[in-house]
Amino acid sequence: MTTPAPYSPDTACALAIGATSNGWVDGPDSIPWDHDLASYNTRAIEQRTTTLLADLRDNLANLRATIAPPTATVRIMCVGDSITQGIGAAAGASGQMDAYGNGQGGQGYPTWLTDLLARRRIATQITNISEGGKTLRITAPRALAALPAAQPDIVLVHLGTNDIGTDTGDWEARYGTFVDQLLASTPTVRVACARLAHYRNPALDAGTGQINGWVDNVVAARQNTGRVVAADMRPISTHWTADGTHPLDAAYLTMARQWIGAINPWLPQG
Repeated sequence: MTTPAPYSPDTACALAIGATSNGWVDGPDSIPWDHDLASYNTRAIEQRTTTLLADLRDNLANLRATIAPPTATVRIMCVGDSITQGIGAAAGASGQMDAYGNGQGGQGYPTWLTDLLARRRIATQITNISEGGKTLRITAPRALAALPAAQPDIVLVHLGTNDIGTDTGDWEARYGTFVDQLLASTPTVRVACARLAHYRNPALDAGTGQINGWVDNVVAARQNTGRVVAADMRPISTHWTADGTHPLDAAYLTMARQWIGAINPWLPQG
């Protein structure tokens, strides 16, 4: 096997499991390195493991519902794009992966959010308004249209990833208008706005910093309402993503924890 240079944790991990362009185990002849296959093999291991862990999570949830049923309910609307859809997660509705081992149609952070809150005996009614590749301009009207039926107590907004480099003109103003429209829908609804996690691509990551700055401005301008907060996704490492953008299951769990940290004062206590 030809070892690539320079050394990196990704290639070292792939070497440790014997990944080559000919499959899992090196043959008698030297085989040129294939980075795509190495990444696929290591990711496939993770996806199989996390699928089993997700199944354990769901079984424990069923047991919990029997011995410690919920004592309160919160209605949450999750607004976003492919990340809110759960792309990259192992346990998807389709149960399929793409050519690089990324989960397709995964459960993502809303499922982990439901699980974490159930541990506190809080039931959730989730409305997921998300579609891969869509921007603020497209998603905001869809979310507003869904409000009468969903009647959320809390809206979680994770937007901006697809706007970077494509549709950032007056983005801050449009985002602020969207938040104001959410707040105006009922006198009690509360809104949490995500600061986006970092991109692995440095050029795109610069755009993430710009989006996050605008999110912070929108939140700060409405902080005195007591109904708007920021949820910080920046602690999530790009190494916990499937492709530098879409989270893997551990990252989706971390996202759920970040959301709960932000909205905790609004949740039923006790």
